[in-house]
Amino acid sequence: MRSHILSLSLLLVVSAAGLTVKTTSGTYTGLINATAPDVRQWLGIPFAQPPLGALRFLPPQKAPDYGAADAKAYKPICYQNSGNKTSLYWQLLPEYLNRDPESEDCLYLNVWAPRQPVEKKLPVIIWVSGGGFKEGGGHALYQVPDQWVQRSQGHIVVTFNFRLHIFGFPGSPAASVNAGLADLRLVGDPNRMILYGQSSGNAMVQLYSYAYPKNPIVRGLIGTSGGNPAITPSSSPNFHNAAQILGCANLTSEAELTCMQGVDATALQHAVDTLNTDPNRGLFRPIADNVTVFTNLTERLEKGLVAKIPFIGGFMYNEGAVFLPFDPDATTAPTPVPIPGIEGLTCAIKQEVDKRNALGISTYRYLYSGNFSNVTPRYWLGGMHSSDIPLIFGTHYQVRGNSTEFEYQTSFAMQEYWVSFAANPDKEPRNSQGQVWPRYKGPSPKIMDFGNATVGAPSYVAPVSVADRYSGPCLT
Repeated sequence: MRSHILSLSLLLVVSAAGLTVKTTSGTYTGLINATAPDVRQWLGIPFAQPPLGALRFLPPQKAPDYGAADAKAYKPICYQNSGNKTSLYWQLLPEYLNRDPESEDCLYLNVWAPRQPVEKKLPVIIWVSGGGFKEGGGHALYQVPDQWVQRSQGHIVVTFNFRLHIFGFPGSPAASVNAGLADLRLVGDPNRMILYGQSSGNAMVQLYSYAYPKNPIVRGLIGTSGGNPAITPSSSPNFHNAAQILGCANLTSEAELTCMQGVDATALQHAVDTLNTDPNRGLFRPIADNVTVFTNLTERLEKGLVAKIPFIGGFMYNEGAVFLPFDPDATTAPTPVPIPGIEGLTCAIKQEVDKRNALGISTYRYLYSGNFSNVTPRYWLGGMHSSDIPLIFGTHYQVRGNSTEFEYQTSFAMQEYWVSFAANPDKEPRNSQGQVWPRYKGPSPKIMDFGNATVGAPSYVAPVSVADRYSGPCLT
């Protein structure tokens, strides 16, 4: 599989002014723009063949050498399953979402690298976006890392599109490998690379570490607000149900798959929107294919069948607020209601950190306590799900007015710890002030708390109880 990894290592050694790089899929010329004058950008580089026709629903195939081309514009994101777009994100916070044109030809990545790097070889952070396996991709306004790289000059960031809902996780007996997870394996530079994912992107990061225990390629993992999802059996009725309404009924599994590979992509997307009535959870999710996902991850962990690489895990203090029923005209907070599965955003992190720590794997844990009105513009949202993203990417000031000094300092601290971890995951991360993030270990484990205005520090070491009060009851 190493031979299939897109060769981005040349980006680490090109000259300070170099904008043309050679990769295994071609030679690409990037750009520099005025908003980040010390950052080189390569947008829309293919990392696999277009997953069309007979390649639909199947693991990605290595891209050929396409020759010379510009890489100066984003390519379409993969088809989304956004339904009627009634979620709070769509109505109030669209800057958290990928809103580019959609296409089935979508397996492209984007790269941001310093123009004046602080050293010759830099760590690479590969961002895996969230979205419940039904939305997401390599370009959302709050997830553009140019300002982060502009400030650090010490790391490279890669974002990428991957297949979603029925296209990435069909659950067909005849297409039994999770194509969307296989897309993740085909992205990256094998030298100094970590995976960083949020929500379902965090689930993808964790699942990846169980799928490739002996050859993970990456050296470290960061996972935020989420964890390993409830595992669906090796097939589900959802693909078959979609086939029934798309003219592919009463066929064998193989013939059904072939028929569905010929259905118009927008018709597939519409069928999934029709079948899926939950705005927060998609029908098509990873299945236990015993290649990218396994049924009993706890058992695999106990047997040591997980990549033994350092892991950072954390969550927000008010994860569930963004999933409450939302009235855009209301002036008061919505009435709290039970949110199915919300504990998976907090408890899953807590449990995963504890299990890895027990196995002797270096782990770190954090709580995000920030409550900044320009990224969460309702007082009751606070540190909601996803609200740490604009601080880490340095985009927090871009939509609703400039940020406070405390918000900037919190952002800088988080950025520095992430880059420090990426540079050397085997060493305790530290910020520019020399503050060390201690490993999470007994008998009195410590966490890092970010953005706690009560304490008045952008980051400080705290007992684990500070975070545990926000996780809710966790079943072991």
